[in-house]
Amino acid sequence: MENNPKPPTQSVGVDGFKADLYANDEPIIDWQKLIHLPKFQMFVIEQSRMSVSNVMEWIIGYVQDRCYESPKDFFEQYEEWHRSKGYWGNEDLYGNLLVGT
Repeated sequence: MENNPKPPTQSVGVDGFKADLYANDEPIIDWQKLIHLPKFQMFVIEQSRMSVSNVMEWIIGYVQDRCYESPKDFFEQYEEWHRSKGYWGNEDLYGNLLVGT
């Protein structure tokens, strides 16, 4: 019998999921909800200069085109427009009532 020592035992461990390394802090934009909100439709009509009478026929394509360019920039434009109008001080961007206003 040969005198060959065995290699050290190998083990596999789990460090855990590093959420801060993999997570994305940017909020998810609910475009489907926005498309059906009258105030978002108003914003898109002002941006596109298209007809208000048939907005649901073209708004989805318009929003998709703008999102292909930059969804973050498009949403930020809507956010600024929403803030500057001042009509909806007690609502968030999605039409939800703000508590305590």
